[in-house]
Amino acid sequence: MTSADLRCHFRRAKLHVQRSLLCELCAGSKYIACGFYLGCLQLRLFPSSTPKERGAGKQNISTHTLPKTMLLTFAFLFTLIGASALPSEGSPALPAGCYKPLPKGQLTGGVSTIHIKSGGKKRTFLLSIPPGYHSDTPAAAVLSYHGGGRCAEDQLKLDQLTNPEFNSAAIVIYPQGIDVRRVISSCCSIRYEGNADKHKETWQGVPGATTDDIRFTSDILDHVQDQYCIDPARISATGKSDGGGFCNLLACDPGLSSRIAAFAPVSGAFYIDSRPCRPKTVKFPCHPSRADVPFLEFHGGKDTVVSYQGGSRKKECLPAIPHFIRQWASLDGLETDNTTTHVSQNTVLYTFGQGSKAGLVEHVYDSAIGHDWPSTVPNIDNKKHGHHVASFNATPMILDFFAKHPLSLGESRERRVEASKTLVSSGAEEEKLYRQRVLKRVMSYI
Repeated sequence: MTSADLRCHFRRAKLHVQRSLLCELCAGSKYIACGFYLGCLQLRLFPSSTPKERGAGKQNISTHTLPKTMLLTFAFLFTLIGASALPSEGSPALPAGCYKPLPKGQLTGGVSTIHIKSGGKKRTFLLSIPPGYHSDTPAAAVLSYHGGGRCAEDQLKLDQLTNPEFNSAAIVIYPQGIDVRRVISSCCSIRYEGNADKHKETWQGVPGATTDDIRFTSDILDHVQDQYCIDPARISATGKSDGGGFCNLLACDPGLSSRIAAFAPVSGAFYIDSRPCRPKTVKFPCHPSRADVPFLEFHGGKDTVVSYQGGSRKKECLPAIPHFIRQWASLDGLETDNTTTHVSQNTVLYTFGQGSKAGLVEHVYDSAIGHDWPSTVPNIDNKKHGHHVASFNATPMILDFFAKHPLSLGESRERRVEASKTLVSSGAEEEKLYRQRVLKRVMSYI
């Protein structure tokens, strides 16, 4: 390309830069045109060589023009990168927590203690950020609730959800239960008034518990979705024993059943205030705000804490687990007939639903284990006297179940539309200011 050609391109760019560059750069719709103009401007910053210099193979590039050329090139590339990172008009807005740096002191692959206020009380939860977390890619999130008398740290050690062998991409949240009757608590190191057996950290739904853990869970989700890049369609919940029972409460709650995609309690204690207790017919109150709630439950045949056959406990009624699972199938509009798959010699997977709803409700029964989180390696459950490791790992089954059942966008459409309006509005304003700043820098080199 000759110097005359360059001058021609420069004149064309100069004539159109106010109209075309402004429109194309700010609208972010035709970057090829922007690239053409910026390319001409970049070339113009190199003074044309004379015929004599061209014949000698020399280029007369002034040292004072080179920084402008480099800066202009960087500005152009930075504009394209920045524009691609921000949501464009008409495209789905990313969740509010995306593109935010991790809070001070937090690292990928690490666990942090988070403090929030919920219902006027100071509450805490542990947050595990996976090694594969990136602030520009919405991640799945799992809520994991500890059993009664235990704490968040216990659950983290038990469930293996932070084990990279099983999970390298999902954020895991470990809420800490409280008991309003306790005097001092430093998680798992508690001094009580009176009988310690009657005072333990647990969850709403357990007889005697008075805390609003439904609200606590909602407040946790509000916090983490504002601070971290979390996919609102892939938030799920699991828990052990009392924590598993609370998962059932979440699944039946009109508000949180529309925010949490799937549920997988382990050895769940599903207390029902019903007397006399008839485990094979008792019904639990359940009012989810959507149809087709995915539900997976694990239980051991030798569970002496929460019996597989149900019965009275803490002056309330525990349902027989087969009856409980069939009730969930009915709630989801499924036939109570099921297919069985032998996972191992002692373990059976019961699957409810057909066609597109196949596997919407599942139950894993192991006749050989007790009140344990099923694992093929020793854990704080199966190391107890009379217990032993399981023939399978529940954790990968839970994560696979969650992956198969994201929240359908249509099931919480009103909430999502309202949230999207806010995100698009704030994102558009941020994008406008950002492009104005970049454009000002670009124009200063014309």
